[in-house]
Amino acid sequence: MNEKSTVPSYYDMCVVSECPKASTCLRHVALPMTGEQKVRIFNPHLLDKTGKCPHYVKAEKVFHAKGFKEVMEKLPHGTYKRAVSALMSYFSERTYYRIRKGDRLLSPDEQKAVRRIIARLGYTEPWEFDAYVEDYLWEQSF
Repeated sequence: MNEKSTVPSYYDMCVVSECPKASTCLRHVALPMTGEQKVRIFNPHLLDKTGKCPHYVKAEKVFHAKGFKEVMEKLPHGTYKRAVSALMSYFSERTYYRIRKGDRLLSPDEQKAVRRIIARLGYTEPWEFDAYVEDYLWEQSF
């Protein structure tokens, strides 16, 4: 369930070690995880070293869902077709197929949206996503 974090190439980093929030800021904590990859950093001369940085992102892991083929296979045919249509409208056709297979992870908010859509179509049986992966919530900082 716990896989190694992969820092997205678009993620902006912070190199200000003197910042009082550096040890809990994802932009600083993620820097050693980048390995050999090139990174984008904030200009350290423009950052606020008082701990009130506007770029601060709390470094905490969450569970991302990986795929939902199993629940889709349980849906009655008519509900299945409506679910596919609703999910494609919500995510886009390409993204729908990527998330259904588990090629793209779902954030906790996206998981709620998928559950809402399926429930709204009348499927009330309890279900889980195919798998879960613990990682940082990278998209929270945009």
